[in-house]
Amino acid sequence: MELLYENDYGVTYKLLHSPNPSCDIQLVIDTVGLFMSRSDLDHLLKIVLKSHGSSCACPECDGDCCNRIWCANPLMDINLKVNERILFLLEDLIRGTQFILDMDATLKENRVKPGN
Repeated sequence: MELLYENDYGVTYKLLHSPNPSCDIQLVIDTVGLFMSRSDLDHLLKIVLKSHGSSCACPECDGDCCNRIWCANPLMDINLKVNERILFLLEDLIRGTQFILDMDATLKENRVKPGN
């Protein structure tokens, strides 16, 4: 695993030998690791951006500010408890990871080796 980015909320790693080549990013929050593809990471950022200062539409929150991010798929549900501070940290974690991934791709595309 290669460290991509970290902040006070979590850390992301690039998996060098992922069992699923399309899910080669691991986002770790507390003690939970989520294996993600680049498109999963991009999608999560969209959800985080929509959640900033937004009212929640679920019946439990009754229109109060969003206090969770919930994603479901056939294999598992992800439910993250959030507040504005956590949303900003999660946004930073995702954007920082995207920056590093894009930078590495740009360097590789232009055949520039890091550190030279």
